[in-house]
Amino acid sequence: MKLRIKKIGINGEGIAYYQKKPVFINNALPEEIVEAEIKEDKGTYYIGEVQKYLTKSKYRIEPVCPYFSKCGGCNLMMTSYLQQLEFKKDILKEALHRYAGYNGKINDTVQSDKDLYYRNKCNLPFLDNKGKLDNGLYQPNSNIFQTIDRCILHSNKLEKLRKEVLQVLNDNNCQLYDKRTHRGFRQLIIRGMGNDFQVVLITGEDVLSEKLITELSKCSGLASLYQGVNIQKNPIKMMSDELRLLYGSKSIPFCLGEYKFQLTPQAFFQLNQYTALKLYKKIDEIIKDKVNLIVEAYCGIGAISLFLHEKAQKVIGIDIEPAAIKDSKYNCKLNNITNCQFKLGDASSQLNSLIKKEQIDILVVDPPRKGIDEKLLETLATSNIKKIIYISCNPATLAKNIHVLKKNYYLSEVIPFDMFPQTALVETIAVLELKKIKKHIKESLN
Repeated sequence: MKLRIKKIGINGEGIAYYQKKPVFINNALPEEIVEAEIKEDKGTYYIGEVQKYLTKSKYRIEPVCPYFSKCGGCNLMMTSYLQQLEFKKDILKEALHRYAGYNGKINDTVQSDKDLYYRNKCNLPFLDNKGKLDNGLYQPNSNIFQTIDRCILHSNKLEKLRKEVLQVLNDNNCQLYDKRTHRGFRQLIIRGMGNDFQVVLITGEDVLSEKLITELSKCSGLASLYQGVNIQKNPIKMMSDELRLLYGSKSIPFCLGEYKFQLTPQAFFQLNQYTALKLYKKIDEIIKDKVNLIVEAYCGIGAISLFLHEKAQKVIGIDIEPAAIKDSKYNCKLNNITNCQFKLGDASSQLNSLIKKEQIDILVVDPPRKGIDEKLLETLATSNIKKIIYISCNPATLAKNIHVLKKNYYLSEVIPFDMFPQTALVETIAVLELKKIKKHIKESLN
């Protein structure tokens, strides 16, 4: 059937309409006319597939990655980079309108300094490729594993190290994880900014030989080598809670702006440090005047807290991950900052406790993709925090959370950032201000 693509979807798919229901079609851009086949009827929508492009978008380009059609990770690589920025703004605009009823201004998307080779981390499963360990991803909506010789989103140094690690593992006849024996290699995690990299090998109950460890330690840029054991059948996450340091330093150093940081494997940090720096500087700009107390929930390694420390008498960071709190405290000492505190625990519980004791002037929240949990939303809805700076990586959950908070807050600024070029993912700063009850309204209620 012939379909016209009307708009871009939140996952980068083109959206057409058939029988008054949306049809989601991968690798299709707005204003394109395609010959498509309906593959699935999901009840309220269809899944379609392009058979032929009848009219192509003027923004369509040839993807630079040979795995584009098989990997599925870079779902906007078929369009020009500047147009990707427009699409991300459109995705955010649609989500805020649909879930929060917001039709106000949205700033232009802040672009990344790099649209390729920007990722400072890889987290890839191992697979058996003709008897050798290799890395790759599952093809979209399938169990077909796609090996990836070179990911052009990864930094060059990261990819060089990944190849060397694979070579050493294969030279030592290392095998893929076997669920029956609980032996073998499951996941390769590498992270580094600059010249120093952490490597985490997720394995079964293997004891790695000194020979293997020594050879791995000679790989380019490897500053620390960890092993994590995971024998769960279908783990939600591969990174183990307990890691064993096999070689090198416990953490790796890096600089962001004028600040120095140390990073351990379990602690969260943005995959694109170039856009992260722009985002942190923007948050600092948003806070015009110095206040008494800023709280950062889901603080990770405390980067935002450090960037904001001059804007408050006191900054308190909260995170549920012990490694992140440990890193945060160390990073404060590293930068000789004395007015930041960090608390380990659930964000809603810690905030409930803080609200009873102190007046929070500004709250910065940077939750995971699922957004702010219901308990914390209830806490915020009844608080009198003057300003909430919400950092989100998911427009849908951001908008749904704003819908709850708009009873007591209004949205004063929305700024999208391109943290993940070539993908449909968009990072956002949403600034919420506490509504002021006018004096005459107060009097009328008495």
